[in-house]
Amino acid sequence: MKLAITGQDGFIGYHLYNTVKYKRTEIQLIDFNKDHFESEKDIDLTIKKVDVIVHLAGLNRSKDQKYLYDQNVLLSQKVLDSIKRVGFKGHLIFASSTQEKDNNHYGNAKKFSRLLFSKEAKKLGFKFSGLIIPNVFGPFVKPNYNSFIATFCYNSIRNIENKIIEDNQVSLIYVDDLINKIIKVFNAKPAPKIEVSYQETTFVSEVKSLIEEIKDKYLEKGEIPELNSKFKIDLFKTFISYIPYKEFFPRKYNLMVDQRGSFSELIRTGVSGQVSYSITKSNKIRGNHFHTRKVERFSVISGEALIKIRKINSQESFEFKLSGKIPSYIDMPIWYTHNIENIGKEPLITVFWINELYNEDDSDTFFENV
Repeated sequence: MKLAITGQDGFIGYHLYNTVKYKRTEIQLIDFNKDHFESEKDIDLTIKKVDVIVHLAGLNRSKDQKYLYDQNVLLSQKVLDSIKRVGFKGHLIFASSTQEKDNNHYGNAKKFSRLLFSKEAKKLGFKFSGLIIPNVFGPFVKPNYNSFIATFCYNSIRNIENKIIEDNQVSLIYVDDLINKIIKVFNAKPAPKIEVSYQETTFVSEVKSLIEEIKDKYLEKGEIPELNSKFKIDLFKTFISYIPYKEFFPRKYNLMVDQRGSFSELIRTGVSGQVSYSITKSNKIRGNHFHTRKVERFSVISGEALIKIRKINSQESFEFKLSGKIPSYIDMPIWYTHNIENIGKEPLITVFWINELYNEDDSDTFFENV
């Protein structure tokens, strides 16, 4: 199967593209970047190659509401025009929104596009599925744009007050759950309107309180907060993606020294997990992999370490030097490939905590050099 994703560099597109790339290797990705919309030749060459198109591209916010409506409809029309030109007979999956019922310009553009695709699919003979998607949250959403959770996390970390304009009840879905639902539609029976079930229904104020609790436990005290539900785990992973990593890490441990030697507490957690340690020889490197759902803490307690991390699809990497002389730790965010190198002459001793027990059949470990 060959797949193209419009909006592949956006929030949902990033997660869908990389989930397919690393977890569903039987699916071949055909790049569709935003420049394709400026060239009929480029868009036609791409759509001609693929079996499935996931149309995510769109404008989420604009001061000019008419412009927002027109641009979203225009992008859909360009996809449809190309489908007509190349005689596409595969499966088009369109990401609409629960805002269809809100009678705003964004929701109206989504509804118009979905109905247009449905009508033309019957005439032209291609398969079509229209997804009605609730509020999506997860790592790397642009704050102050289209997710109040992203904004709350970003603000909380930077000590900016989070204000609630209306304490509405909201339906939420974590991005990984949405991606899994989208992938299932690839080979499912097409349907012009598919209501994507939400993960959690809660009030804005409740989310705000949970984010404040995470901040207090994690940022202020260095603890892993109590994560006794999937929603809290997903919110925690979202929260830490907004930490300015280079400025925040490494974090020093509180080292207590007396005539016997020294003692330090490594981690307090409100969640189960697994603790392990490694001894790394001089000039040797461990890692060069990333996780998509697991959170890790690397604690250097003896020796000299160089830790490198890089976000998947990014060229920018960060380096941190840690020493057992000043015991400290770094937490690994999801979708960041990372490694640790012994840059000293003595063995490097590192203690690892991870929030899941290791499962060889589902290790959530994907190899890529930093």
